[in-house]
Amino acid sequence: MTSRPSAPSDGGRVKERLQQLFDQAPGFMAVSTGPDHVFEMANASYQRLVGERELIGRTVREAFPDLEGQNFFELLDHVYASGEAVTGRASAIRLRRTPGGEPEERLLDFVFQPITDRDGHVTGIFAQGHDVTELHQAELALRESEERFRLIADSAPVPMWVTKLDRKRSFVNRAYVDFLGISYEQAVDYDWRHIIHPDDGARILSESLAGEASLKTFALVGRFRGGDGEWHWLRSISQPRWGSGGEHIGFIGVAHDITEAKNAERALRALNETLEKRVEAEVAERLRAEDALRQAQKMEAVGQLTGGIAHDFNNLLTPIMGGLEIIAMRTEDPRLKRMAETALESARRGAKLTSQLLAFSRIQRISMSPVNINGVIADMETLLRTIGKSLGIEIRLDPNVSYGLCDANQLENAILNLAINARDAMPGGGALTISTDRVTVSEPSDVAAGDFIRISVCDTGEGMAPDVLARATEPFFSTKPLGKGTGLGLAQVYGIAQQAGGALRIESSPGAGTAVHILLPEAGGEGSAPAPEPEPQAAEEGPTAGSTVLVVDDDDDVRAFLVESMENAGYRAIGARDAAAGLDQLDLADLVLLDFAMPGMNGADFARIARARRPGLPIVFVTGYAESDQLVAALGPDAPVLRKPFTLAQLAVVVKENLPVPPGS
Repeated sequence: MTSRPSAPSDGGRVKERLQQLFDQAPGFMAVSTGPDHVFEMANASYQRLVGERELIGRTVREAFPDLEGQNFFELLDHVYASGEAVTGRASAIRLRRTPGGEPEERLLDFVFQPITDRDGHVTGIFAQGHDVTELHQAELALRESEERFRLIADSAPVPMWVTKLDRKRSFVNRAYVDFLGISYEQAVDYDWRHIIHPDDGARILSESLAGEASLKTFALVGRFRGGDGEWHWLRSISQPRWGSGGEHIGFIGVAHDITEAKNAERALRALNETLEKRVEAEVAERLRAEDALRQAQKMEAVGQLTGGIAHDFNNLLTPIMGGLEIIAMRTEDPRLKRMAETALESARRGAKLTSQLLAFSRIQRISMSPVNINGVIADMETLLRTIGKSLGIEIRLDPNVSYGLCDANQLENAILNLAINARDAMPGGGALTISTDRVTVSEPSDVAAGDFIRISVCDTGEGMAPDVLARATEPFFSTKPLGKGTGLGLAQVYGIAQQAGGALRIESSPGAGTAVHILLPEAGGEGSAPAPEPEPQAAEEGPTAGSTVLVVDDDDDVRAFLVESMENAGYRAIGARDAAAGLDQLDLADLVLLDFAMPGMNGADFARIARARRPGLPIVFVTGYAESDQLVAALGPDAPVLRKPFTLAQLAVVVKENLPVPPGS
């Protein structure tokens, strides 16, 4: 007979079952015995944590020599000796998880639990825990993300908030707190329904509930009382937030103060409703509105861009033109001299283009005077040809056209506006024609009888329907998509013509293009034209002994050019790359050549400090910007300004005119 293998005993089955549970535990587990902590058991999770190591039957110190000095062995010794359990939270250890690999830092949550016999004596240690490295890193990343969001949100100039499902706010930004005028803690729990205007309350509550129920982005517009006690029109936009599992967890919102727009809309509506009774008042209001809208459009369209371009481009042109002038004056080679003069002329054309751009960003008073109409358009030709590469642009100027009465800067702005409108009406390309001629009005109509200069801007674009044409000059009326126009262009041109005593006439029909005509009163013969400014002559040599010129400019090339030019002219020159360095050398200077736009302290602030220290010190602004108010505020209305780019002759004149004459010279 053959014997059958005996079935495992109950005790064996229990031990086998415990071993399976031990190996399947999600956390790491190990059992060591004796004061040397000899490994008796270690589950798969423990093995994955420590890498490929022989554990069973080895002491902890034999298995983990790389843990020496990390207080790991000492903790085990303490548990074994004291019988007290030890717990760790996100404790850092460094160990090699692969043979010969670099030590890795891991963060562990663990418990070292003493194992005792029936008499209470410690016989071993049970270690259990979890590797929380990735979890800890994720928590750190989440905290950093939340902090970054908070910093960004607090930097925003508009109120922002985050709500939970119960509609309570979990976060509000600084602008939100400032609008309410209370503390952050109060703002988070504040019931905004208390500050809704009574006339808007029911509507806003209804729209808010409907918007939240839709689980889509929704907007609310209404009046809210701010911490200043005033009613503000706010337009809020809320959009749902979703959790990692796609569940809805609340909303995030932002609000914009549209009070000024609402006031303007209300004023315009009232103006239209009482048009027949308030004709004279409307004309005055229209002029004021056009002036404000004109400035807003210029600042929006080219303000920021023009300032940056002017500064950088003029800084580039200054040493280029100066260097070319020096080459042209000093070279004896006819070919090299001709090349330098040709390049210098190109640089001057670049300076002229920058000057034209600056004309659109300056804040200037209206100045009616005789203007050479053909000359203005001819000078704009380079700029006009940059607005549309797909357009065929033709400029026809009647030689019999003389001078018209208008503001030159406003006329440039009007022509540019009309050219841009024409380009936008021809998205697929077309022909743009700008022309001038003389017309005589014998019977008063939209203008008084008399002689006029007519400027025509004609395109082959889409044209306008009769209802659109009837409203073309109304402020804020536009057929362009949102963000593509303000509806102010033709309104501005209309105002320019009206102020000059002229008129704006528009001819257009669908598919037949548009012709816009500006009529300006003729201003008489050539004798009424503004006299051209004389070219500056090089300054005669004067006393330079003892005169030191301090050049303060953050552009290295411009600063080096100015310093070298001053030294070549016989002066002592000192360069400073910023305002702080310039103030340190202020006592050495007899005259300061000062840039305006510099990082940190700008030229106007430098000038105020310098004048406080040395009241009589001559300061000349050398700048590529078109700013004027800040220069006047710093040095008064007669502040000497040398506009970049400039010629060596202009530089010599301004230095000589502003340097004090030494005694006895």
